[in-house]
Amino acid sequence: MGRIRNRHLQEDTENKKDLKLQKNIFLGTFTLMIIFLVSLYLQIGLIFSGIVAAILLISTGILYIKYKDFYTLRDRGQRTWCVTVAMYASLILTLGCVYYFTQDAPLTDDYALVFLFGFMFFTYMVYRTLSPTMVVGNKRRRIKN
Repeated sequence: MGRIRNRHLQEDTENKKDLKLQKNIFLGTFTLMIIFLVSLYLQIGLIFSGIVAAILLISTGILYIKYKDFYTLRDRGQRTWCVTVAMYASLILTLGCVYYFTQDAPLTDDYALVFLFGFMFFTYMVYRTLSPTMVVGNKRRRIKN
């Protein structure tokens, strides 16, 4: 009886740790992308936007390397990687739409909010499209002796 309780306690602790890691990765990446989009809209400066973009790309690369097992073996990790890919695809789609729109008219506050909503909508739609193939559930790894 004690073994079962200990195993459930370990699983609960591991699930809480995975959930916290998933939240931190998602919120960090999402926040950096929003800051990047806002910096482009406010035209704070190309240097600032470039720094934010570099931080975004470098942090994503470092997180992928550091948590590679989490991204590939755990269900939460696969979902986190899927939403990260979806956010990058959405960012590219949004920037393309903004660029196309600004060829004919200036970007006003109202349209900036529409494109911000578009970024979130694109993220949702790309995630829903990719998740059936990218999220396959927990995988077990065989340990070779």
